Amino acid sequence: MPSKIRPDVTIQHVGDESLVLDLKTGQIHQLNPTAAWILAQCDGEKSTESISKEFAEQFSLESDVAETDVTNTIQQLAQIKVIDID
Repeated sequence: MPSKIRPDVTIQHVGDESLVLDLKTGQIHQLNPTAAWILAQCDGEKSTESISKEFAEQFSLESDVAETDVTNTIQQLAQIKVIDID
């Protein structure tokens, strides 16, 4: 299921962290490097499964661990309304 960063969200990278500003609500969210990497993959075309596979390769993880991490992170990003899930 593809997900996409909302158009009214901006991202600033500060050191190892990423700050995500929701221009609609004014909320700021701080993401660690792995969550920021997952967010960057949310282009509206890639499925959760394909992001999980890339994540496993990028961070040298077992596929089931990567799938759980990516799924949980995408759910959290959707909860804070940073991404839309199709």
